[in-house]
Amino acid sequence: MKISISATNPCHLYPIAVELNRLGALGIYYSGYPRWKLPDQLPLRTSSFRTNMVYAALKFLPEWARPSNRHLFRWQDFGFDQWVGRNLLPCDQLHAMPGQCLHTFERAREMGIQTVMNHATGPVRDWVKIMEPEYRRVGLDLEKIAPYDGVYFRREEREYALADSHCVASTVVRDQLVNLGISIERIQVVPYGADERIFYPAQRKYSPEQFRIIFAGQVGLRKGIETLLQTLQRGSSRKSSWEMHFYGAVLGESRRDLDQHRGSVPLTFHGPVPQPQLAKVFRSSSVLVLPSLEEGFGLVVPQALNCGLPCIVSDRVGAKDLIEHRVNGSIFECGNPKALMDELHFWQAHADRPMLSKIHDWKQAAMALSQS
Repeated sequence: MKISISATNPCHLYPIAVELNRLGALGIYYSGYPRWKLPDQLPLRTSSFRTNMVYAALKFLPEWARPSNRHLFRWQDFGFDQWVGRNLLPCDQLHAMPGQCLHTFERAREMGIQTVMNHATGPVRDWVKIMEPEYRRVGLDLEKIAPYDGVYFRREEREYALADSHCVASTVVRDQLVNLGISIERIQVVPYGADERIFYPAQRKYSPEQFRIIFAGQVGLRKGIETLLQTLQRGSSRKSSWEMHFYGAVLGESRRDLDQHRGSVPLTFHGPVPQPQLAKVFRSSSVLVLPSLEEGFGLVVPQALNCGLPCIVSDRVGAKDLIEHRVNGSIFECGNPKALMDELHFWQAHADRPMLSKIHDWKQAAMALSQS
């Protein structure tokens, strides 16, 4: 079987393409990124003009002088989709992402290629339903920020109708699709992995003097930052030994919550860091926390687990599928600071407990797709 992949940006589908290529199962990887930014030797076809223009506008033009992000990324994704549709080569199966696969899937159907919609997150309608009240809470209008409107939803409905099957990374997204009326038999669950060359356990367990809590990812509303801050503000004599470290870009939408934080636990912001540095952080910390309100998977979870770091995740995080409660991490009720506090206390009390977790790598994901 030859599986081709289409994705504007090198997201989760890129490492899967690399592993499929090693298995001899990759057809073509279609990308909106410049060829020189994709270092692996893959059978590539790229169309990067629109991508380059979008990121140049974001970098060099002031906000008042450029189109909205909604129009920029729609122009990027829709144009890439049209290009792939015009340049599609024969294969057995084609994976593409929502919002950028309408013309691609129309052409694939004409060529007799099986179409697979590959979901990095849950359905957009669910995302909007979950996040609209959260944006309203901080005085922001989601409709003006997000690139989703009637035009997008109508297009997405047509894409769904053209998909023979769906590939998701978690049971969370699977269940959301089932709620939309998609038969569970048409949904394949393939969890994401981590690069085991970078994310691996320490030779000897390291126990920091302080209870070092890590958050990794964009510091924004979707990630449940308010729940985390409320947890840190709750009264507890144990918190004098806690540290809270954030790795990732801090989004403006979360500034109000951060500015209002008055907890006793110091917050340290490191910004985005390279993956090898993040792996070192995981190997020298106490616990990873991912309290997201909406998270189709959460790639930092297998990365942390591979490093031997327990992960506390909300029940809306797709990567909860990898968690054995209070064995290699914990699952708590989303939006419940007390429940999160209970799990932090548990892992503080069991800081010296050896954590045995299987390695989660991209090879497993590629193998599952190649055998589908």
